[in-house]
Amino acid sequence: MIKRLSLALALGLALTACSESEQSQAAGNAEPAHTSEAKINVPTVQCGSCQANIESALKELEGVKSATVDLNAKITLVSYDAMKVDLAALENAVVMAGYDANNIKRDSTAYAGLEACCKLPGDR
Repeated sequence: MIKRLSLALALGLALTACSESEQSQAAGNAEPAHTSEAKINVPTVQCGSCQANIESALKELEGVKSATVDLNAKITLVSYDAMKVDLAALENAVVMAGYDANNIKRDSTAYAGLEACCKLPGDR
């Protein structure tokens, strides 16, 4: 009787261990994130405040992993999860922050609210 009970207990532990191992392998084989990279032209970016505004606006979007504005090149590099956000949403975030994004013009109300240093020289 004790041998049968011990055997049943050992068998139960073995099955549990195998099940946990399979679950760990399944978790390791989970589908990778759909990370994409985008380069957004931001021709109206002027200064460090602009840089911070754009990066902050993009990072607020769900799925954006990183956003970096290059002031000299006037581009923004964005790493994002394409299953959660798309290029149009990225561009819209920049536009609604008051800056041109690729061929899309900035939101005039947002632009009017920017600091003077963030406005184009003719608008200061």
